[in-house]
Amino acid sequence: MFVLYKLSDFCHVLHQNYHRRQPRKINWRVWLAVTAVLVIVAAAVYALRFSPYSRIKEIKVEGAQKVSSEEIINLSRQALDGRKHWIIPKDSLVFFNEQEFKDILLKQVPLIKSVDVARNISGLLSIKVQERQKAIIYCDRRQCYNIDDDGLVFEGAPAVYGGMAIALKDNSGREVKIGDQAVGPELISFIKDAQYSLNERVNLNLIYFEASSFPAAEVDAMTVEDWKILFDSNQSAEDQVAALKLVLDEKIKDQRDELEYVDLRIENRVYYKLK
Repeated sequence: MFVLYKLSDFCHVLHQNYHRRQPRKINWRVWLAVTAVLVIVAAAVYALRFSPYSRIKEIKVEGAQKVSSEEIINLSRQALDGRKHWIIPKDSLVFFNEQEFKDILLKQVPLIKSVDVARNISGLLSIKVQERQKAIIYCDRRQCYNIDDDGLVFEGAPAVYGGMAIALKDNSGREVKIGDQAVGPELISFIKDAQYSLNERVNLNLIYFEASSFPAAEVDAMTVEDWKILFDSNQSAEDQVAALKLVLDEKIKDQRDELEYVDLRIENRVYYKLK
């Protein structure tokens, strides 16, 4: 019994080893699927890094007037140069970051107010810009600038006072530069409304507006008749001009050339001083 038992164990071990040494069958479906995935990944990497068909090749600019199209194209090419994460080209048609591209142009060129971009499969990048328009002239103690309705400084300007120009003199002593927010849009709107109302309702022309602190609650206007109007920019410009007209017509009358100032800052009250 002892010999037979050992012999059976030995046969069992041989049987197990035989089956273990049999080569496993290859699952061709899995192998083909893995191979296909690797080929697709390799093709994608090639397309992203090397293929010219997936890149921006031409840049077209529309709407540029004061700023040159060539400047915008050069800045665009600089923004699209290089790679993100050492792999993806910045000029990739597929992975083009539109918002990041817009932010770069707006920061580099303050004269541009807005940017719209579009791209097509031919590799053309179309850039449509809207430039800022002058609302008023703003002058600090050093120089003057054009600012738009948002109060943003976008270009230098000559010191022109009077006539059709609307100018704001900053007497606070601060200095600004191109790209800065000089004043708020509310103040711009107030100054334009005040100038229009004075011209239309009082037939009175101004030389400039001025303010001594910002944000400016008090805004003064120097008239061509050499007297000042003291405004409160937090109140309606039209209502204050209406009160001014009433006082000029009923109180001051023919003494306008003797005026030093008219104070409209207190609601429902008008104070004036003669020289």
